[in-house]
Amino acid sequence: MSVYAITIPCYAQMLRSLSTMLAKGEERALALGFDPQTLLDARLAPDMHNLARQVEFVCTQAQEAVCRLMQQALPKLDTPENMPAAKALIAITLAKLAGADQASIDDGAERQVSITLADGLVFDMTGQEYAVNWATPQFYFHLMTAYNILRHNGVPLGKAEYVQHMFAYLRQP
Repeated sequence: MSVYAITIPCYAQMLRSLSTMLAKGEERALALGFDPQTLLDARLAPDMHNLARQVEFVCTQAQEAVCRLMQQALPKLDTPENMPAAKALIAITLAKLAGADQASIDDGAERQVSITLADGLVFDMTGQEYAVNWATPQFYFHLMTAYNILRHNGVPLGKAEYVQHMFAYLRQP
């Protein structure tokens, strides 16, 4: 199984969905007469990160996957301060994914990847294990949390926004 195929194209299509969801959130906020910044500050529970951090973490997982698998330095992403910055971070991440070399990503499948967390915990695995068991679950966790924060705050989102890429496969009558 190609590590590239299970990461890069999937991350790209879901980042485009996240951008659509944020645009709908911004549109909804403005239509109701409140600052879209309040959405970026929203969270599902007091001990959870807000929407702005969820966007940052989605982009971090996607960019770090490229960097770890291609043996590049890890990026340091900033938390977006407003909706234009959130959309810009997604655009930068999409550009990083577009520039990822498929052969280099797939070559990274057998390389060792180590992840050291802030508390000193270290995880050692192959690139494929990293892509399947770390990067992808983390990516989708933060993506779904962003979706849920927006829905919880009244943004009219549904499955059509989440899997908008599937309309390319829709059978026409």
